[in-house]
Amino acid sequence: MLRNVPILNQTARDLNAGVALERPQLADPLSYSLIAPQPCAVIDPTASPSPSQRGKTLSRQHLSDTMRYSRRSVAGIAAVAVLAAALVGCSPSEEDDQKVITIFGEEGGQMDLNTNSFTLLMEEKFDVDIQFETAGYESGAANEARQVSLVGGGLPEAYMLVPWASQFNKAELQRYGDQGVILPLNDLIDKYAPNIADALAAEPGFESLATAPDGTIWGLPQWNDCYHCSYPYKFWINTEWLTTLGLDTPTTPDEFFDVMMAFKTGDPNGNGVADEIPITGSAQWSVVPYIMNAFISNSFNTGAGANGQPVSLGLEGDTVQVQAMQDGWREGLKFLNKLWAAGLIDPAAFSQGDDTMQGSGNNAEAVILGGATAIHSGIFVSVGQEDGRDNQYFPIPPLNGAEGPVATYQLPSIPGATFVVTKAADETEQKVIMEMMDYLFTEEGHMRGEFGEENIGWRAAEEGEVALDPELEATFFDVLVDEENEADYNGSWGPMAQVLETTEFRNAQMAPLDINTQPGYERRLFEATKLYEGKDTDAIFPYWDLWVPVEEGNELSTLTANIESNVATSTAEFVTGVRDPNSDGDWNGYLDGLQGLGVDRYLEIWQAAYDAS
Repeated sequence: MLRNVPILNQTARDLNAGVALERPQLADPLSYSLIAPQPCAVIDPTASPSPSQRGKTLSRQHLSDTMRYSRRSVAGIAAVAVLAAALVGCSPSEEDDQKVITIFGEEGGQMDLNTNSFTLLMEEKFDVDIQFETAGYESGAANEARQVSLVGGGLPEAYMLVPWASQFNKAELQRYGDQGVILPLNDLIDKYAPNIADALAAEPGFESLATAPDGTIWGLPQWNDCYHCSYPYKFWINTEWLTTLGLDTPTTPDEFFDVMMAFKTGDPNGNGVADEIPITGSAQWSVVPYIMNAFISNSFNTGAGANGQPVSLGLEGDTVQVQAMQDGWREGLKFLNKLWAAGLIDPAAFSQGDDTMQGSGNNAEAVILGGATAIHSGIFVSVGQEDGRDNQYFPIPPLNGAEGPVATYQLPSIPGATFVVTKAADETEQKVIMEMMDYLFTEEGHMRGEFGEENIGWRAAEEGEVALDPELEATFFDVLVDEENEADYNGSWGPMAQVLETTEFRNAQMAPLDINTQPGYERRLFEATKLYEGKDTDAIFPYWDLWVPVEEGNELSTLTANIESNVATSTAEFVTGVRDPNSDGDWNGYLDGLQGLGVDRYLEIWQAAYDAS
């Protein structure tokens, strides 16, 4: 229900659920010494940002791929630092500053958090001046901007982030909490946030995700019971091509190979040109996991997510192992290499961005894509096209392999935190910040904060309309964004306010029964996921439930980055023939390389965390 991506709404917001990205390793905040502040004249915080600060409007069809800045932008921190140097020892008094609260947030599309109507509503409701430091949704730039804000000398009072952009991971929460940079929320919740307290009590999974082993809540994650996000690696196939060529839906790896070969050689788009791309992918949405599940259960991702979470790991009983070191993985690599050698995989599948992949899906000359693995088809072909090509793609069930049909389950709520309060907030500011956050956990605050004004960003369900889950009463309809109406595109905080979405809330939203319409897209995803539900196995490693001791956090971060990156790179090399999966020498060299990177220690840390859970 992404309020600033019109064709996808909630789906676009969920696009990267379950994928956490690597953080740029910059200096910790406490490595910087600060001059003790003294009262001085206050510079007017209401001055409008310059055009260069505001940045450019971002793509409406994708999540932002560039970073936007506004009033107190990270780009402006350097300038602030220069000013601070000129005014050594000079800063606003506590009395002057206590009702001005700076929040680091993230925005996309035409949204401007500092002029946003929900921001203005919150300012009036809580008698506070909110000044946003902002970054866009693109993860690399957002993570860098977030880190700069931590070390730049102008620490905001709070962070309110988007999960797939730059939320804090568990290791960061424990490290910054131990350093005193962020504050424990337990007492603040008890004092000022009864709705948050109720939500934690009502959703045990939410409380578990938010609570460190010692009982401390350093920050709040978003709790998002997104059904279709729970099985992210679906294969969407061009069903019109199947019909044109008289083919059945493939159910095994061999049948899958034969169908893709027919897509390549049978001219299914009928233009007389051999321009078909049977299988595509991107650096974020890998060709590997769906196909690999026919050989070994996996949660693999060759994209940036491979550097943020232990996606190469799995379980053999209660023993943690690297799935990418097992014989089943090697067999899967041999099959993927066979697809590659036959020219059935897009040559750009391991390197291109999602926008380039979607460019192929939207090719103006002809429909050229046979299929792709993605959480939803809108990632590789725009939804709602005039020629209806987006309605050619439907998911197929998991392929039958060595262990039967296997699907990858991932918790749709990402471990870590999107909301934290920092040491920069005094007691008055802590109270106001918590009260504002608590408002987002009310029905009124949630709907207004995430979707916008009633009858603009959303409307109540009407009599006779059907919820996603027909057993529930339909409650609301998420209206497609009007790009021309600022009250709509700049009327909510969008995914930043998606703080608590239970199964009942999500499944009670109304969606048209016609899944081939743009408004019915959410139902299409809901129905598609039923093909995968229940086909996950006990081999999936539940890293989202685990906490690692803070003293091992830095070591684990290094091991994760090195090992997961090596697995991702080596997998691409085996698939593309740079290394030969049929060669014992190449395979053993790969295993030896992982040993050299400390894979035994990597497994030791995660085994201890699993055993302690």
